[in-house]
Amino acid sequence: MRVTSSSKYNQMQKSQSSLQSKLEELNTKIASGKKIQHSYENTQTYVKDLQLGYQEATLKQGIDVAQNAYHSTLNTDTALSELSKTAMDFHTKLLQVANQPQSSTARMAAAKELESLKNHMTTVANTSIGGDYLFSGTKVKTAPISQTGAYLGNDQKLEALIASNVKIPYNIPGSELFLGRDSDYSTSVTSNIKKYNLSKLHPSIMDKNHPDEVPQEAFITRGDTLRDLIGDNDNDPSNDEKVFFYLRGIRPDGSRFKSKFFLDKAYNNPENATRVEDLLERIGKEYGNNQNKKVVDVQLNTWGEIEIKSLVEGSSNLSFNLLASEADVEEIDTLSNLGAKVVSFQQSPFCGGRQLAFIQGHANDFTPHQVTLPVSLVSKKTQALAIPNTYLSEIFDSDVVSINFDGNFSTPQDGKQITPQILNFSTKDTKILDVLKDIEIFYNEHGYKVQAEIIEGKITLTDLEAKAGQQKTDLRLTLTTNDAQGNPIEGIPADYQASYDDVFFHKSGSHLTSNVSQVLLNGDSYATDETKVEEVTGKLQGKVYNLNLKDHNGVDVKAELIFEEEGVYILLPSKDNKDKPELPQNYKIPILNLSEKDKASIAKPKNITYRQLMDAIGVALNFSNQKEEVYQELTLNPLNYTNKQKELYEKILLQTQGKISIQLNQNGQVEIADRVRSASQLEVSFFDQDGGDFSEDSISNTQSGLLLHANNALTIDSPHINLFQALDQAITAVKEGIYRPDDSQKFNQNMRNIGIQNSLQNIQHIQDHIEKMIATNGANGKSLENSITRNETLKTQVQSLRGENMGEDIADAYSKFQNLSANYNAALSSAGKINKMSILDYV
Repeated sequence: MRVTSSSKYNQMQKSQSSLQSKLEELNTKIASGKKIQHSYENTQTYVKDLQLGYQEATLKQGIDVAQNAYHSTLNTDTALSELSKTAMDFHTKLLQVANQPQSSTARMAAAKELESLKNHMTTVANTSIGGDYLFSGTKVKTAPISQTGAYLGNDQKLEALIASNVKIPYNIPGSELFLGRDSDYSTSVTSNIKKYNLSKLHPSIMDKNHPDEVPQEAFITRGDTLRDLIGDNDNDPSNDEKVFFYLRGIRPDGSRFKSKFFLDKAYNNPENATRVEDLLERIGKEYGNNQNKKVVDVQLNTWGEIEIKSLVEGSSNLSFNLLASEADVEEIDTLSNLGAKVVSFQQSPFCGGRQLAFIQGHANDFTPHQVTLPVSLVSKKTQALAIPNTYLSEIFDSDVVSINFDGNFSTPQDGKQITPQILNFSTKDTKILDVLKDIEIFYNEHGYKVQAEIIEGKITLTDLEAKAGQQKTDLRLTLTTNDAQGNPIEGIPADYQASYDDVFFHKSGSHLTSNVSQVLLNGDSYATDETKVEEVTGKLQGKVYNLNLKDHNGVDVKAELIFEEEGVYILLPSKDNKDKPELPQNYKIPILNLSEKDKASIAKPKNITYRQLMDAIGVALNFSNQKEEVYQELTLNPLNYTNKQKELYEKILLQTQGKISIQLNQNGQVEIADRVRSASQLEVSFFDQDGGDFSEDSISNTQSGLLLHANNALTIDSPHINLFQALDQAITAVKEGIYRPDDSQKFNQNMRNIGIQNSLQNIQHIQDHIEKMIATNGANGKSLENSITRNETLKTQVQSLRGENMGEDIADAYSKFQNLSANYNAALSSAGKINKMSILDYV
């Protein structure tokens, strides 16, 4: 076969193109360092490169995120360290005030220093970086602490996504820092009435062996006798009555209880006398202590006050209220009716919510020439103990039209009948001063020379002749309240020292606040709006609670909250049927489940939430703003409620919310705000109808119950903290000179201040809590730092694997390039020579 010039040319062209293509491929590999440039060149290599590239990008992103979060933890650590230092300075200054007697001027100066430290802590708490606040949770654009010390952030944590499904928190929410909980702490409470050894305070009356001793204020101790604690009106210890103790409270496991027990005060041999330590041991037993286990530690502090500490770590459940009397009664209110001697162990500036129809005066053990009414009269207008210029209308509800004083005088009439002699006063435009003057005249007309005074809110009669002769008076004094028809009516507020849950909420301007935190039965957290009430209280079926209140317009309202098997109801008084006994006097309105669509069902006791409970209280507080027809409609067919009635119920709730706000605050306490008036007319007392019943049946049935507000022992410490509230309480204690509970000399909120001494313990807890937050933040920062190091290492490894998978061997490629280049040049040379040849060369 003959080779033509054309075929030779085509052959050379093909060889040249092939070599040129291979050279270009090798040149690209050498220039890029990659094995392939396009996915079709090697699919397996390309897919693996994509996977490794994604891992590298993820690790790089994780490193960037972790670095930003790590810097945030460094900023947080700086702020926390400053908080810790300032808290230590606060504690040091408070300790100086506690250890050195201070003048009023020095205390005010110290209080200003403490306030400046608190303000600095507020500033640090509101630290922001780049416009984002450190301690607001996820509400980073909201300053966490308000001017009042309230926390405005949330409880959410910011988290850094450093890897797939791997998150590390990098902030400390203010809910943990300022309102946190330490499970290694337990609750401790203290009574707030200092108790003295009365035998040493009144030796001339009680001490047979040393009647001429100089009276001394010696605080009661564990080893003193019960007689030393309770007191007596003579120096013979063998004729003393038994002392009955009425105890109410909440155990560390959250169970409620009432208990009545007695101890013998009398003795013949001092060696056999009942001691104060016997009382403390019995109190511990009622809280659950036994021979094998102690759940509380009951002690007497240096100032004669009973302190109880829960031995269950992490539990915030503990409440204590104790009364003592020589009278054995089943209903505690009758102590005032009988004029019995009552010894209180706690006090609060709360007006009594329970009403008494009459009270009877009693003689004091140590001033037998005096008779005192057992109830302190309090002005609801000034929230202070009544004074001579206080009007009766400020003390008694509007239903009380008149009051009677009975001195147990009577005169014969027509030789047969006895006419009782009673002094009557209208509650309108009458001052205490007018009452006192007329009482003196009244007793003078019946042969007694008396001096009538109001001392610490209590009306006291001094028999001047008995005082001069150092004798015991035979004066009698009874106070009765009457309605418009002159019939006796329950209208005397119970004494604040002898009350428990039947007291009015603390009122300040437009706000009312309860003082009992709603704590879950396990004691580890506060209730929220959606918490079922029985998760806090235990079983409520069969319970009835009284609502004694003034509504939004200042109208007196007596309502009830009833927990029945078929549902929970609020009982409101009829406005139009008061003078029509044949018509319903009360409206029984069901509490509805509003979350259910197209259905109107009544909330059951086991399912009712705090939101529903507070809504029901709101309905009562808005009572006079609704028409009678609304309540009539809501009362119809309660077991088969209609959607129309449900819509009406929702409507009145919305109307109520426009005037009144009711919620659980950051301490789990009920807080009511008047949205219309800056000086609200609202008043609220919420108490168990059987709370004062100490019969055996009632005591055995008290394992559960709803307690919102109480004259209970003060909480010294708790697993839960409120940082700025604790600082404020300590500052107030310094300003007012309250070194320990019961140092306050005024009837105001300072009566419930735990004092400088106990505040020291509280601030120490706060210091410890801040240190824990520093440790937590440090652990988060270390985790982020470790994640950065780990991700950097992984990133390097991925880059190495990616290089091995995609990277070209440059030396090998260059060698191949050289060989192909030589071949390509040889081919070009051969082609050139062939092109120069003529036909003769072929021949």
